[in-house]
Amino acid sequence: MAPETGATWPGHWPRPSRLLASPEPIETMALLPDHPPVSFTWRGIRRRVRQADGPERMRGEWWRRDCELTAVRDYFRVEDDAGERYWIFRSGDGEDPNTGSQR
Repeated sequence: MAPETGATWPGHWPRPSRLLASPEPIETMALLPDHPPVSFTWRGIRRRVRQADGPERMRGEWWRRDCELTAVRDYFRVEDDAGERYWIFRSGDGEDPNTGSQR
């Protein structure tokens, strides 16, 4: 119920124009903790990453459940050799197992 401030989402954090109904598992190869994947396999097809941005770290929704206090997702925007673009995430910070499964 706060008054309107005119604030919008930061333009330097672009979001995908389309999302899947729910996240789908992928297998990746990446140098931890903060490097984007060099390749990933999704729906049985291996894709080599040509360009990537990230990670963009998002914290858990601490107000919902206590386990969310330490939850982390690292998001990456990647483009494969075919020019297809994906927004993928890793559950966890790449170092501490308490922050997520690292998958």
